[in-house]
Amino acid sequence: MANYRQNKERSKSHATNQYEPRQTDNEDVSSEYTESPGNDKSSSRPKIKNKHRFWIGITVLITLGMGIYFQGSSIHSIRDVQSDGIGKGMKAGVQLAAVDDSAGLEARDFEIEMKKNTTTSRMLIWDFAAEDGDVVTVKVDGNILQTNINIMHSPVAIDIPIPSVVEIIGVKDGGGGITYGVKFPGAVHNSAYFNAAPVGSSNVYTITVQ
Repeated sequence: MANYRQNKERSKSHATNQYEPRQTDNEDVSSEYTESPGNDKSSSRPKIKNKHRFWIGITVLITLGMGIYFQGSSIHSIRDVQSDGIGKGMKAGVQLAAVDDSAGLEARDFEIEMKKNTTTSRMLIWDFAAEDGDVVTVKVDGNILQTNINIMHSPVAIDIPIPSVVEIIGVKDGGGGITYGVKFPGAVHNSAYFNAAPVGSSNVYTITVQ
């Protein structure tokens, strides 16, 4: 009887030992299954970071290139207006030269066409080179409108009737010649005009309407 019980216990123990390794095998398989996706994710992270860095770099380069292009396209110089004295689309107050001597402008007269139904406007006048004490007087239709204007970098606004004939007379040369820019808001072509006015002479601007 005792031998029978011992044999029975041995058979149970043997059955248990056969089952336990299978559990261990299953645990190993499950652990490999759960770990492998984690390993794939960790290995893919550097690739994602590299892609982000690449596109960020491209974006920065494009932004810098566009900034340089537009900045360069907005810079004007006296060379742009020396041939005819006209600065197409230039704003009032723009600076084109450091000194009057380098302007190289001839004294010119201009015809300015204003938009339809314009009856009054302003003339903006400024020094586009050095603020060296140039002085001018403005006449409209033969009558003095404003005398001894000390032209500076900041434009001076003078009201004028439309149509009219405007004269800018050179009064005092601060050095290097009297040079100035003018613009008439409401003009058809939206241009600025750059001129030279020797002392005692004048530039004539004939203002008409469409």
